[in-house]
Amino acid sequence: MEEAEITADLEAAHPSKTALREEIADLSEFMQQKLDTLWSRKDEIESFTIFRIPRNIRKSKKNIFEPFVVSIGPFYHGKESLRTMEEKKWRLLRDFLSRGDDISLNFCLLEMKALEEKTRRCYSETVDLDSDGFVQMMLLDACFVLQYFLKYYEKKPWSIFEVGWNWAFICSDLLLLENQIPFFVVLKLCEIGVKQEHRGKFINFIRSYMAQELTSISHVIPNPPLEINHLVHLCYHCSVPNPQIAVVSRVKSFNLSILKLWTANRIKDLLFCCLYWVLRRRLPPLSRSTLAIPNVKQNERSVMVIPCATELQDSGVKFRAKRKPRHMLDISFQYGVLEIPRFTINDNTKPLLMNLVAFEQCKFAEMKKSQLTSFVSFLDSLVNTTKDVLILQQCGVIENCLSSEEELTHFFNQLCQGLILADDHFLAELFKEVNRHYESSWNRQRARLIRDYFSSPWAVISLIAAFILLVLTCVQSFFAVYAYFRPPR
Repeated sequence: MEEAEITADLEAAHPSKTALREEIADLSEFMQQKLDTLWSRKDEIESFTIFRIPRNIRKSKKNIFEPFVVSIGPFYHGKESLRTMEEKKWRLLRDFLSRGDDISLNFCLLEMKALEEKTRRCYSETVDLDSDGFVQMMLLDACFVLQYFLKYYEKKPWSIFEVGWNWAFICSDLLLLENQIPFFVVLKLCEIGVKQEHRGKFINFIRSYMAQELTSISHVIPNPPLEINHLVHLCYHCSVPNPQIAVVSRVKSFNLSILKLWTANRIKDLLFCCLYWVLRRRLPPLSRSTLAIPNVKQNERSVMVIPCATELQDSGVKFRAKRKPRHMLDISFQYGVLEIPRFTINDNTKPLLMNLVAFEQCKFAEMKKSQLTSFVSFLDSLVNTTKDVLILQQCGVIENCLSSEEELTHFFNQLCQGLILADDHFLAELFKEVNRHYESSWNRQRARLIRDYFSSPWAVISLIAAFILLVLTCVQSFFAVYAYFRPPR
């Protein structure tokens, strides 16, 4: 039976529904148009590259995600506190148009207009700007970004900035996820305003410049990607390892010779084992609280959290700054030594790190290993108190440029608020290895032995002297008994 016949039968059976059908006609048409629009935008949704920070991540971190000096893109366009820089954008546009006689305002606007729809599709929210306002914003903001890098590339001063501290805030604002413009818009202006023979070198300079910005965090100069969606995307791929390199770096190296393996590790363990049995009678009994470990089964060790630095140190873990890390996440744990690339936290790297993590969270489906989220979860687990911060500072892992250890501790403790971490995250295997070491009672007893009897050179000398005295006493007792049963003839 056709739909029209079914409708006619229903209306005949329920005459009142005819009036209801007329009342909902406009609503039905509106909702159908909405559904058709969403279906037509299916490909657009998949092409989103610039996102609003999710509310669960933004909570209590507002200042980290919002620009302080300059707005780039539509999300903060027209904000009252940023209007001062809007006037400077017009002066930069004037300087850009004066770079060559063949550069005209009309031509730039035509190129921006041609990219308008593609640019709008990059934003996760509908932009509430008319076409003229949006195209004007594209031109001014892309010109600002381009002129910012041209200043460094051509080593020419910007006369519009008399106050030096503006540069630090501008650089920080350019690396906020919500404060971005698609990089293809900047490239289009680059094609217009930069000579062809310098264009490729200039683009490589931008990649290298932003990669160098990350050295303030990781002290590692990575290889930038070739395709760039925006500046945060560039920084993200400079900070995380290439998948192939990551697999290699996480595999333990078994190229040690047998001699080195035994001399460096096994003999030391045998020595501790012997000393443990010799001194066992002298040590006070270990209470259950001393050996208390998490209630985790041997084959179900946590991959989501590890003990803090203080607890790991008590279980014999040593922290060391990695000498030649391959990337920021090149963390390894072997033979009780946790090697971490040295990194710096200051007022500029705090928002950079959090915006990179927020970008990864927004692209969670594409970034299943959650590399940076895994890294900040690692840091959040390691640091609970200022004592943990001091441990990491003393071993050279962290360079704290904030006002105090308390501020750094607070920053680490709020790193993972609102983040989603998959079970198979990038450092999951390392978490398992660290927890396996921590749960071992032998490692705890050995650490206690070292702390109580090897904490200073004098303690070591006293212990060796006591051990020698014990051996000599045993030898003397043996010969005394031997002489008693077998006296000399």
